[in-house]
Amino acid sequence: MIPQPAAQSHAQRELFATYSLDTLISGAARLRPQGIALCDRSTSVSFDLLAGQATALARLLSDCGLRAGERLLITGGAEVTLVIAIVAALRGGFEVALAPLDLDPAELATYARAIGAVALAGPTSYGAPVPPETYFAAAAAVPSIRLVATLGPQEIDGAVDLSTAAVLRYAATYFDIGIERNKAAPAAPPRIITFDPNSKSPMVHHQATLMAASLDFIARARIGRETPILSTLPPTSFAGLVAGPLAALLSGATLYLDGPFEAQAFLKRRDEAGHAHLVVPAGVAAEFSRAGIFEGLASAVLVSRLPATKPFIPPETLAAACPIIDLYAVDEAAAIGELRRDGTPVPPAQAPHFVGFDDARILTAEACPRPERPLACRGAAVTSAE
Repeated sequence: MIPQPAAQSHAQRELFATYSLDTLISGAARLRPQGIALCDRSTSVSFDLLAGQATALARLLSDCGLRAGERLLITGGAEVTLVIAIVAALRGGFEVALAPLDLDPAELATYARAIGAVALAGPTSYGAPVPPETYFAAAAAVPSIRLVATLGPQEIDGAVDLSTAAVLRYAATYFDIGIERNKAAPAAPPRIITFDPNSKSPMVHHQATLMAASLDFIARARIGRETPILSTLPPTSFAGLVAGPLAALLSGATLYLDGPFEAQAFLKRRDEAGHAHLVVPAGVAAEFSRAGIFEGLASAVLVSRLPATKPFIPPETLAAACPIIDLYAVDEAAAIGELRRDGTPVPPAQAPHFVGFDDARILTAEACPRPERPLACRGAAVTSAE
């Protein structure tokens, strides 16, 4: 019997099943412990420290009464603390749902209710202060929530402090912050949940799907260990994860995170990153090109959001001083990279995408248009409704 496309995608995705954010970070910490994994405007973290802080935070979450398999809703921006919190949640065996920061209490409660969250966490400031009532009001409206926490930098009365400083104090007091080298792996890596920005509905992603998507992106953008990634996207979406933390960990590149956008701070980060792969929303591409920001880059990755229910409308044609890759975020189910030809965009996955992995040739994404979904796609790098 010939496998059907959905079955083929599932079987090929399973080739990545032993890989997760947790295993990637543990491996990187053993191979290059002092290498810089993540930077933002105020923090620089080595692979060893990233792994250690994630272990400490995972233990702290467990000590707060959370159980493996339960779901945490975390909001955040383009900051190191958010990446550490994501890895910690996965390392603790929790499923992590990621939401943007621009939600009011009612919207945040809707997101939490949709996934049955038992805990809610987010920063106390991101550029501007985040009102504490945002978290407490949302938690009060969702009976399943037992824990409200903050990622810092400030503390909030009544919320558990999960800031970097608090985690380091906890680790120093209660256990060795080093990597748990003999930690038993869970039966299956916990899943990551993001939200479709249009429908607000949750999308549940296997880590293997995100791995496949990131490997496909790395191949399209030609990302290597020696060239850093500078991302302005918070890792709270499929594209933000694939082109940010996952691409960096899979390639060995340092990830620079920059946000919220502020011109002088961004230009400083751009200079620090140097010959980097810059990940930005497609809407700023023309302005950035005119300002000379793309000069000297390894590539400019332009992220566009496309609903699968509408025909492809290409982004603006653009001549730039570096290669341009369009990263099409289709319905929060895929992030498909396409290299522009002479500055002209091409549709997502019009030609099938393949990556080589463990002597196998894996179909990561191909277009499968239908009348009601002209931009539908399938493959090992695409999340399907379950």
